[in-house]
Amino acid sequence: MGILETIHTQIEEAATDLGKYRPNTVDWKQRTRSAAEQLISWLVVATPGLKLYVEGVLNAPVTLRLLWKSIRMHVQLPTEQLEAFDQQLKLDEVLRDSLTGETVSNVVSRYLIERHPDSSLRSNGRSDYPDLYDSTQDYSALPVFKRKTKDTAEDEYGASLKGKQRRPVRVPDGLEIKTCRDRISVDCHHPHAGLHLVVLFRVTAHRYLVDDVLLAFLRAADYRESARNTTATTVKYSFGGDRFVSLLG
Repeated sequence: MGILETIHTQIEEAATDLGKYRPNTVDWKQRTRSAAEQLISWLVVATPGLKLYVEGVLNAPVTLRLLWKSIRMHVQLPTEQLEAFDQQLKLDEVLRDSLTGETVSNVVSRYLIERHPDSSLRSNGRSDYPDLYDSTQDYSALPVFKRKTKDTAEDEYGASLKGKQRRPVRVPDGLEIKTCRDRISVDCHHPHAGLHLVVLFRVTAHRYLVDDVLLAFLRAADYRESARNTTATTVKYSFGGDRFVSLLG
């Protein structure tokens, strides 16, 4: 089964979830199917370049140090300036060692936004999903976002427009980006139906390598609720990689 066929099947499996999604005046199943078709046809072509870009950005400090090592002896500068430059490179390595998954996700988002053929991908807020949405889609039927209170029923959770830019949040027809080191294992604050892109990477000999870029349309049933140690701990949900298909072939 091909990538598009696999995602179509997963969307069909999520039909019950999508049919209950608020507002119910929107045909979410058709919207997600149409959005997936457009995104997948492009992502299949864009993914090899995405892999090289992510590796290039994350390994840029190492590459820079190697270049500097080869040209340092030819640079005519006072010794103290050369040593100061060396020290800055060492400090940069400290920052690189503390690289987070969110940083890698931002690199992925930037690549996709800058290279989208219609230049219509937009980024959502840090605490909102999906990470990317198509700004050419009509979201005018969505209600304005209202912050959840203790009196808000859980079944009122749905899509809405947020902020001055009227960004569509909690919509299942966008693209969620996750980056995982060594294996697919993701924790998040809410289970939600939607297309999920995972960049799987590892670190070998101080270099970042992207092993795979994978895609899946997840539904609520694909998430597991994490156990809480105390009643004050925020509920979290997680998912693994069993539903994902590789975009790299």
